[in-house]
Amino acid sequence: MTQRRIGTQLPPYVSVDKYGYKLKRYEGRVHGKIKWGKTTIIAPADAPMSEVWRAYEESVGDSRQTVGWLLHQFMGSKKFAELTSKTQRDYRLAIDRLVNAPVGNDRFGSVSLDRVDQTSIRAYLDWYESPVAGNRHIAILKSAWNWCRERHKIPDNPCIGVTLNREAPRERYVTDDEYETVLRMAPPPIQQMMELAYLLRARLSEVLNLTVDDVSDTHVRLIRLKGSEGELCAISDRLKDAVSDVRGHPYIAHRYSEHAFRSAWRRLQGHMQKAGIEPFRFHDLKAKGVSDHETNHSGHRSASMRKVYVRKLQEVPPTR
Repeated sequence: MTQRRIGTQLPPYVSVDKYGYKLKRYEGRVHGKIKWGKTTIIAPADAPMSEVWRAYEESVGDSRQTVGWLLHQFMGSKKFAELTSKTQRDYRLAIDRLVNAPVGNDRFGSVSLDRVDQTSIRAYLDWYESPVAGNRHIAILKSAWNWCRERHKIPDNPCIGVTLNREAPRERYVTDDEYETVLRMAPPPIQQMMELAYLLRARLSEVLNLTVDDVSDTHVRLIRLKGSEGELCAISDRLKDAVSDVRGHPYIAHRYSEHAFRSAWRRLQGHMQKAGIEPFRFHDLKAKGVSDHETNHSGHRSASMRKVYVRKLQEVPPTR
């Protein structure tokens, strides 16, 4: 069957050619072999994917509740629409992995919800080649299942109660010497972004969202994403220098596309390697900023998340 690209996920057992979207009905197994029904055209070839899914659901009925159906319902939700564009892309990639995971001679996306249990979830976590990515996939499935269960009559969420794969915390701390060396090697737009990420303890997306309206004579307003608390960061001479060079008016930093920034950062990582520096991620600069900050302030609401970003031993006074 023809599969379209991520972001336009086809319903289970649907293919497309110049004549239109075709549903080849799955009718179970007979003596261990898959039994197929007749193939029918459910939508014209130029139909938007929303129309294809509507036609599919009308054709198979709500009783054909599969993992793919559930995840598509979630992707069409207001909750999904409220995610950032990058998070939506990450979710779509994870969902594509989930629905196309092999299950015997079938795909996980085609499995009925009443056949998915905790053992199925554990099997996926054990099978997927990247333990961390597998955790993320199941976290998305869990969230989608919870969302769908509030709106449809479906089985209990099988992800609840399943122990995720153990994740080793990232411990890379960028030293002052490493930071200064890489800062000198970086092109000016990335130099500025590095300084903003370090001084404000900010993610790349938060750095790119900074505008001239966020800067006053005394503070820089930082709107944090992913549920973290924003802040008014008191301005210093160094921070003032970083925000005074406006490169993408009304935005402070140059407006790299995601692809362009990744390419530029990979080139910089190549320079790090040649200089004998273990290449680090841009996101490690937030961790350095949090680790070096007087109170380790990161905007995270939980102590466990703050701990993720503190990557050097903290000096503490002795017992008096």
